[in-house]
Amino acid sequence: MALLKTTELSINFGGLWAVDKVDFEIENGQIVGLIGPNGSGKTTFLNIVSGIYKATHGSAWLEGEDITRLRPYQIFQKGISRTYQSSRLCWDLSVADNLLIGTYTKQNYSFFDTLFKPKKVDNILFDYMEESLDILSYFNPSLIDRRYDLTKNIPHIDRRRIEITRALMGKPKVLLLDEPTAGLNDEETMTMMDDIRIIKDKMQDIAIIIIEHDMKVMEHVPERIVVFNAGAKIAEGTYKDVTNDPAVIDAYIGGKDE
Repeated sequence: MALLKTTELSINFGGLWAVDKVDFEIENGQIVGLIGPNGSGKTTFLNIVSGIYKATHGSAWLEGEDITRLRPYQIFQKGISRTYQSSRLCWDLSVADNLLIGTYTKQNYSFFDTLFKPKKVDNILFDYMEESLDILSYFNPSLIDRRYDLTKNIPHIDRRRIEITRALMGKPKVLLLDEPTAGLNDEETMTMMDDIRIIKDKMQDIAIIIIEHDMKVMEHVPERIVVFNAGAKIAEGTYKDVTNDPAVIDAYIGGKDE
């Protein structure tokens, strides 16, 4: 059984099929890349899987359970976490506060505890903080010393790392990364590629779906590539397979003459 599976997953916006009958599978420990022209349906596909959009047709399954109609927080609790192309960090909060946001649905204390058992709440939050800083240290140990700095004062690549760490605090079975290298220079992009490999090494069972326009990332990080065009899946295979596929060359790279 696939860890995450979609069957004819589709969504229609005013007569336009933004995602059109997409069948997709990913197993434990796999990294799958999604590529395609702008507007081809990649991010919309992740938005359906994570519950932000509701599918018009088809279904999504996580470990054999239908999650198609669940709300985003329920899907997060089931084991799908994500980052976004545009930052969702709270820039006027500290690094530590942003990390703790990722534990919100996991926090097992009540309003009563907050008022009358503050020591219990402090201990729970301390444990979460320790765990999040441990994950953050995988990427950049010096960030631990900056945990009380405002996030807006943190370099861009480290903000990306904070977002990924926050997503990992939900202990996901599937991690969705939407253009994690957006806004990074070439050197930082190579560093982010190493960071994604670190996640794979440290959390071997986690499955990762990554959207990227940088072909260096797609060539070296995912084990399999899925290509979207006009909302439909047009090719699937290794990087070499899909970049030599005539349909991909025509739709994505720009045509044989180019």
